[in-house]
Amino acid sequence: MSATATATSFDRPVVRRRRWLRWLAWFGIAVFVLFVFYLAIAVPWMNRWGATDAEVAAQLPGDELVPVASAITNRAVTVNATPEQLYPWIVQLGVDRGGMYSVLFVENLMGLHVTNADTIHPEWQNLAVGDFVRFTPKEYALNPGPGLWVREMDAPNTLVACFGLETINPEPCTMTWQFVLTPQEDGSTRLLLRGRTAASGNGFLDAAGQVVTGPVFIMEQRMLETLKERAESLAAQQ
Repeated sequence: MSATATATSFDRPVVRRRRWLRWLAWFGIAVFVLFVFYLAIAVPWMNRWGATDAEVAAQLPGDELVPVASAITNRAVTVNATPEQLYPWIVQLGVDRGGMYSVLFVENLMGLHVTNADTIHPEWQNLAVGDFVRFTPKEYALNPGPGLWVREMDAPNTLVACFGLETINPEPCTMTWQFVLTPQEDGSTRLLLRGRTAASGNGFLDAAGQVVTGPVFIMEQRMLETLKERAESLAAQQ
């Protein structure tokens, strides 16, 4: 075997390694660019999807529950129905009630066996302050599961709740869901869902929390759109 052939054979692994490192470097750069885009552009857009500047700046019922927030989301839709026609759909939220009106495939992939109601049920309209809205069935394997503790209700305009566990009603509140229904002159309703997450005192943890914005946005966006569809469909029949 010649010296040239030996050198060539020896160089092949080195060339492959360099090529692999080069592709790895480009992959790392691409991931970094996408991550920066996600945090700098996508997250701010998702955090105020559908909301106007006035709605984002407004003081809303429930803001006082989390006075210092590390993250605030405002997501809104216009519903061609009155607050009185929309509010009952929100009141019957819950996996053991009217459903969560979100992405059924994802919910049932988690074994929640959710069914979204397509009409208003009188037996689910008795929600009151202090009640727990379940995100998991009573017999769910991973219980005690998460859900919402109702803190404020002012029908048909406001429903405010804090996230917690079935066995833990957090005090003070660490994360809110604030449904605010504002009637419009044309008979429609602006449905705004605000979420406030309390600052943890750890800047890194607060920033890391932004990573889950995408999945949460998808679920909340679908919920708002389904509430809109349900309320408009029933209102059109009345």
